[in-house]
Amino acid sequence: MEKIVNLSLSVLLVLWGCALGGSPSVQIGGLFPRGADQEYSAFRIGMVQFGTSEFRLTPHIDNLEVANSFAVTNCFCSQFSRGVYAIFGFYDKKSVNTITSFCGTLHVSFITPSFPLDGNQQFIIQMRPDIKGPLLSLIEYYKWDKFAYLYDSDRGLTTLQVVLDTAAERKWHVTAINVGNLKDERKDEAYRSLFQDLENKKERRVILDCEQDKIKDIMEQ
Repeated sequence: MEKIVNLSLSVLLVLWGCALGGSPSVQIGGLFPRGADQEYSAFRIGMVQFGTSEFRLTPHIDNLEVANSFAVTNCFCSQFSRGVYAIFGFYDKKSVNTITSFCGTLHVSFITPSFPLDGNQQFIIQMRPDIKGPLLSLIEYYKWDKFAYLYDSDRGLTTLQVVLDTAAERKWHVTAINVGNLKDERKDEAYRSLFQDLENKKERRVILDCEQDKIKDIMEQ
């Protein structure tokens, strides 16, 4: 529900800007990874909610492998040729530079729930907040000076670096563990072994900075 609300608000902002230009049809692009059914459904709901008799939202959808920069380039160019005002989509570490480059060059806004980028990206609208500041505040509030930090993505690695920099200043003891490279066929065994090792070391304070599916897998152990 939260994703749907956030997406709808983002699309509303795009629609408002386009309405000022007087166009009867607002072209909105969508770049979705295969299997992103929930996000695709939210996108379609947003199209329906904010389509009006005066301004019709016209979606243009492409499904692709977001880690494939060549596929991202082809789809982005295809979307741009259709006259889209903005594109809702995803990126990862292998395609993020391609996305930001095209957006900056072509002046097309890219609305995304993917991990936040460092620095000011003029045409990237982030739906996911940056957690660095709030996370540090929580650690300080609960006075954790010894904990394990589990991460699984570039976003988690970026946040970890800030945590480690602060840990060096505050003399925290942080055990950083990358769980993103665990093989799927043995992940359950690997998770159990990992937490048994943490228990043996009396590491009972753990921060999980992982994607939703990874957290679900870990919590089921």
